[in-house]
Amino acid sequence: RAADVGGAHRERPVGLRPAGEVRMGSGDRLALSEGEAIAIPTGGAVPEGADAVVPIELCSTDGERVWVLQPAGPGEHVRPAGEDAEAGDVLVPAGRRLLGPDLGLLASSGTASAPVHPRVRVGVVSTGDELVPVGRPLAPGRIHDANAFTLIAAVEEAGGVAVHPPIVPDDPDRLVEALDRLAEEVDVLISSGGVAVGERDPVKRAFAGRGEVELYEVAMQPGKPQAFGSWRNRPFFGLPGNAVSVFVSFEVFVRPALMRMMGRAPFRPEAVAVLEEDVAGLPRKTRFARVRLRRDGARLLAAPTGSHRSSLLTPLAGAHGLAVIPAGVEAVRAGHPCPVIVFRDPEEG
Repeated sequence: RAADVGGAHRERPVGLRPAGEVRMGSGDRLALSEGEAIAIPTGGAVPEGADAVVPIELCSTDGERVWVLQPAGPGEHVRPAGEDAEAGDVLVPAGRRLLGPDLGLLASSGTASAPVHPRVRVGVVSTGDELVPVGRPLAPGRIHDANAFTLIAAVEEAGGVAVHPPIVPDDPDRLVEALDRLAEEVDVLISSGGVAVGERDPVKRAFAGRGEVELYEVAMQPGKPQAFGSWRNRPFFGLPGNAVSVFVSFEVFVRPALMRMMGRAPFRPEAVAVLEEDVAGLPRKTRFARVRLRRDGARLLAAPTGSHRSSLLTPLAGAHGLAVIPAGVEAVRAGHPCPVIVFRDPEEG
């Protein structure tokens, strides 16, 4: 007890009678009487009548006495029951992605199960006669399937699980067959390519006139051609084939949907950054310009990373976010603020 090892005994060590030992995990509730000391392991249950603990390195023994070399105050080195959380406290708020600390807190409270939204499973289908799997040599007129890796990584970063079947050629029947098989094991379907107005575009040919999936032209750049609907009771997103269009379309349309399905806040953080260079707008489309961010004191600065062409991945890979230039704005000039959708932490480089 603090009264026995403090107060008037500050000028000399206090001698107490040894009175047993608390065993870790034991249900025994030893009681402490006046003038006694009980040995206790770190994390052990505090004996009845005790309100302070003195570390062993501040004590000495001679067989008959435990000498306390430093006074202790009430509650010293004691963790009160219920200190971490009280009855009625919310341990983990709804919508939070469960990480190690959250699961540890639930476990420490004795919570063996909790209602959750599972990670959404997403089927990622690449279409195109010109596509070749990464790692295989290219013949003339062929390109590697970069869109699959862009989408798989985007799905995983959002917290989902990506499922990627083999590349589907520009054949509407083969596309439908692939989607039918995927729909049995995933929650969401995504395809890239084949949503434009060409006669061989497989998404257009597969769904034209059926009503389940509609094709759209969205007033944005990049990402104008889009398809959306439901296939086999699964949401279906048909994204453009250009590499940058795929990523921007995912950020604008798909990612918010996946996040909502997993019970999480749907949108990326938005920042207001001051442009370091002019960024041109478009008369009838919202432009999503790739920009790199940096701090200048209290200001956040944004610089374009290169061409706005939707086929070039290098400017996108070097960007931290997408500057949003509203339709009808001739340009946002250098030195003026602009909203930016941040998809990479600038501190990551």
